[in-house]
Amino acid sequence: MRSWVLTAMAVAMLAFAGRVSAAEAPMTERTEKLQLKPHRVKGLLLGYGYEVGEYSGEVRSRAKSVRGPLFSSDKAKTVFTIASPRWTTPMTVTCGGGQSRFALGWIEFKRQDLTYDCAFEGGPAGSAFSLALSEAPLMAALYQPQRAAELSFGGVTLRAITRKVEGAMPFGGGRTLSYRISNGDHEVGGLVRGVLQPTFYLPPAGSPDRDAAAVMALTLNFFQDPSDQQP
Repeated sequence: MRSWVLTAMAVAMLAFAGRVSAAEAPMTERTEKLQLKPHRVKGLLLGYGYEVGEYSGEVRSRAKSVRGPLFSSDKAKTVFTIASPRWTTPMTVTCGGGQSRFALGWIEFKRQDLTYDCAFEGGPAGSAFSLALSEAPLMAALYQPQRAAELSFGGVTLRAITRKVEGAMPFGGGRTLSYRISNGDHEVGGLVRGVLQPTFYLPPAGSPDRDAAAVMALTLNFFQDPSDQQP
């Protein structure tokens, strides 16, 4: 009897240790690493098609190479589509400058008044996205400028902040390089921005956060960040 009890306790302890270990594993080890694969679309000017895992679509961006917060005026606008085998129809995302629908009171840095906001045509009711930029000037000595975003999508609310992610450049020269995406206190994904093939870290297939994390990462990736215009 004692042997049986000790065996059961050992099994329980191993199972608990496994759960703790999984919870403490780095985000990059708990997610699926994917590359954005761009491709040309016949007849699509100033844009391109893309694939990230099961997600695909087309993106069109318009921006002028001038200094300052491009998103605060009509000088920058991004429109892209997202399709998934799980969705009935593709979704069209239109982004530009405006006033945030979120309170964004959790942001720790001093931010600009205007935000970069997106509308989701064909997406779940109540979907919304806002990205805030720091008020401080962009300095080449910084690893990367401060950004913070919030997304509500399909009943899931996610937040993203500029933080170092495995695979990002060791220094950015003032450019935005990577984001970490969280659901509450739990990191569920990330993005390493790149000119040709950015890297996406998405929750595993079947996760309730996967679609929202993909939408968040794609929106952040397609943002025409003013830091990209720095010399």
